[in-house]
Amino acid sequence: MRFDVKVLAWMLVVCGCAWGGDAADKIPMNHIQAIGTHNSYHVATTPQAASFTGNLSKQFGWDYTHQTLDVQLDHGVRGLELDVYAHSGETLVMHVPIYDTGTTCKTFTAGLKVVRDWSDKHPRHVPIVILVELKVESIPFANVLPFDEPALDQLDAEVRSVFPPDRLVTPDDVRGDMPTLAQAVEQKGWPALGWARGRVMLVLHTRGKPAELYTKNRPSLQGRTMMMESQEGAPFAAVFILNNPQDPRIPALVKRGYYVRTTGDGGRKAEGAAAAQHIAMALASGAQLVTTDCPEGETDAKTGYTVRLPERTPARCNPLLAPDKIPAADVAR
Repeated sequence: MRFDVKVLAWMLVVCGCAWGGDAADKIPMNHIQAIGTHNSYHVATTPQAASFTGNLSKQFGWDYTHQTLDVQLDHGVRGLELDVYAHSGETLVMHVPIYDTGTTCKTFTAGLKVVRDWSDKHPRHVPIVILVELKVESIPFANVLPFDEPALDQLDAEVRSVFPPDRLVTPDDVRGDMPTLAQAVEQKGWPALGWARGRVMLVLHTRGKPAELYTKNRPSLQGRTMMMESQEGAPFAAVFILNNPQDPRIPALVKRGYYVRTTGDGGRKAEGAAAAQHIAMALASGAQLVTTDCPEGETDAKTGYTVRLPERTPARCNPLLAPDKIPAADVAR
């Protein structure tokens, strides 16, 4: 069931309805905020491999290891990121072939299955957002392929092999009977949180030729399993990736109905009040997903830096769209 954002807000004001657990399910799914991780699969390069690659791990900041996807979810993470490479037979997950290959899930479907199995055990979770970043670098001797139409169709097929339709938030679900996806999010709004619980929403993080192919004859991603990194004015616009939390476009887009991911790690090298101020700024931006390399359970050992919601819950009401309306515990459930 879908709710018009403006009508819902008017009804609550007029009726003087008290918020509670049931009310949380009635807000649109974009009216929440959660924490995600960057390169969620990543495992630091071993010392042996580091010597082989000239210690690129430290040079480029690759010397970090995330907990497995299910453990991250246990700790309250509700956004994940998988870097994928096209490969004959099955899509691979890693950071950089040959040079930085450590991963907790070697294939795309393996990672999705970990998320699905966790979701099976926690059916009331807020929607888990999975960014799927297409890696198209040309690495000599890496034996990876370009993301052409068959490779992109394979991605969709792999998603469907793991998640049935009632466990996904797809572009078709959000667009409904509106002419375009962008019109749907701006004029009708997103599905209700109650409908979206227990589901995942995948976002294809790419531009250029792969983006053109993924939207070929599907201007609003008709029939696709994934949303896509958006561009202003595009019919498929729904999810924006803006990594600077000070970007003035973030609150503007959020208020117009779009879903935004930003990062909270700009203050990672800071300590104390400076770090806390940066995290607060990222959360105050209104971005629905704030990503980090230092989520709950993975505090930076040197600085103590951790990005978490102040309520210490997996999700809360979005500070721009529904400030202080519903207890975070009712939203997160």
